[in-house]
Amino acid sequence: MTSALAGLNRELNHPSTPLGRGYMAFMIATIFGSIFFMFLIEEYPKYYTHDHPIVIAVEAFLLLAFSTDFLLRLVSFRSSDWKNGIFLIFDGLAILPSLAIVAMALGWDVHPENVVVFTLLRLFRLLRVLKLLRMGNLLVEVLGVSVFTMVFGAIALHLGIRVFAQMLQPLFGVDLHDYIDGPVLLMAVTAVGSAFGISMAITFGMVNKKREEIGELHRIAMDAVDGFERDFRDVFHEAVDAQKREQVFGKFRTRIDGFVTAQVPYEDIKADTAAFLDQVRSVVKARPSMDVPFHAVLVQRLAVFLTRTQSSFPPAFYAWMKLLANLYFILVMLAAPGIIGLCVQLLVIFVFYGLLMIIEDMDFAIDSSATLFNAKILRV
Repeated sequence: MTSALAGLNRELNHPSTPLGRGYMAFMIATIFGSIFFMFLIEEYPKYYTHDHPIVIAVEAFLLLAFSTDFLLRLVSFRSSDWKNGIFLIFDGLAILPSLAIVAMALGWDVHPENVVVFTLLRLFRLLRVLKLLRMGNLLVEVLGVSVFTMVFGAIALHLGIRVFAQMLQPLFGVDLHDYIDGPVLLMAVTAVGSAFGISMAITFGMVNKKREEIGELHRIAMDAVDGFERDFRDVFHEAVDAQKREQVFGKFRTRIDGFVTAQVPYEDIKADTAAFLDQVRSVVKARPSMDVPFHAVLVQRLAVFLTRTQSSFPPAFYAWMKLLANLYFILVMLAAPGIIGLCVQLLVIFVFYGLLMIIEDMDFAIDSSATLFNAKILRV
């Protein structure tokens, strides 16, 4: 593969240039819009027939966009990348429905009954969406850090589930709402939604308090470090010169700054802190009066700060919350059909799942991945 094709492959999968990010944002919007248009066709079949001018125009645009994307990925495809090869096959199948409708509009001999099969193949485009959404860093890099980018995966997933359910019902000749007891379903939606909302409210209060505590603990710990640096300058100036003092305290302060911006991992800062405390102890141990400030102030404050930064809810808790959220969104889908129901469901997803993403982001108060609400670290 030439360098040009390698660069194209890299931009298509991990865009780093403005052009690559703009193209990926365009494709994400196009894919999302195509799935939403599928929903409109299935919801209002009388108004959006296969020979309707709007349908033909939209399908022609989708054919052009998806074919261009397919050809770009095909020419830059690497035979060793078998996962992308599978998605490339799905991309090709997803083009067929649009191709069939445009061919019918141009007068080609395409039997209308086959269009249903081609429309079903369009669901493979959903796999393309899910592939992009699984690359959370890619979405953040393309669209920027926001609640929307963190919630977009759930929105696209449940839009796809709704369209999938809509398309399967006529194929099997069933209507899910014929088997649903409305009052019972509404009671389940209310109960699950209330439990979910209460649990998130409690969790939000806990993680927000921890986020504020980390900022306070950092300031207190660094005040203790500054205090010992002054003692080194005023009391131990004969034992430690200015250059040595700057080497000990300046280097440690730089490492702490790197830690609170997620540039230094916890294991490294823990080792750096132990080395820093050993250097300080080797100097102050000559004065017994410094034992209490060293152990009860410096050591304790640094230990509390570092430990608090690592405390968070276990991953199983967030896995359970996300599972509960997705089950709740499916209940809302069943309870609210139609275009109004879709709008209600998307609003519920944005509010509830967005709050859940904010809570998880706040729980890791000094991370750097998709950060919205880090702990406020004051300059000291």
